[in-house]
Amino acid sequence: MPRRVLALFAKAPVPGEVKTRLVPPLSREQAAALYEAMLLDVLDQHAAETDCELALWYTPDDAADWFAKHVPARYRRLPQRGADLSERMRALFQLHAAEGAERIVLRGTDSPTLPAARAREAFAALERFPVALCPDRDGGYNLIGLREPHAALFALEYSRASVLGATLARARELGLACELLPAHHDVDTWDDLLRLGPELDSERTPRTRALHAELVRR
Repeated sequence: MPRRVLALFAKAPVPGEVKTRLVPPLSREQAAALYEAMLLDVLDQHAAETDCELALWYTPDDAADWFAKHVPARYRRLPQRGADLSERMRALFQLHAAEGAERIVLRGTDSPTLPAARAREAFAALERFPVALCPDRDGGYNLIGLREPHAALFALEYSRASVLGATLARARELGLACELLPAHHDVDTWDDLLRLGPELDSERTPRTRALHAELVRR
């Protein structure tokens, strides 16, 4: 079996630094608590994966102690590298490929109800295509898989709403066929948070479910 790595991006849950589009109506502290709950639930969802290596790329660098305390032991912890999201994504794929990984999947931690099976579907897709993407309803994507690094694929403006379309266009320019996985969604806005409720359960998202109930009835 090709060497596989499932990598996750995460920020330290510092008030004012995460989920800022939820402030208001949430306070900065509530938004940070929500992000922490989602992050820890996502980490637990993949901690038992046996057919891939796990890596958690965190930021900022000085949050190493927090992640050492909260991240399950199976995850290798690495500081994110680069001045912006484009550079950080390039660095992640380049490092894992240089270490010998032949199938690399990166998922974010803003979508706690993304089925854990989606990562396995991405690895399966990479047996057929060089690129796999899981679209997000806001025009971006919440998961990307590659067989090998392609720096030009990330030379895009990530703050705009058409990131998925721009990525697919760039893949075509590079001659890279892509498989699109079933779409899901991140939690960035109040409307996103309200829609999230029916998807939460006590097994996969216990922290997020408990906090969600407090936040939406406040």
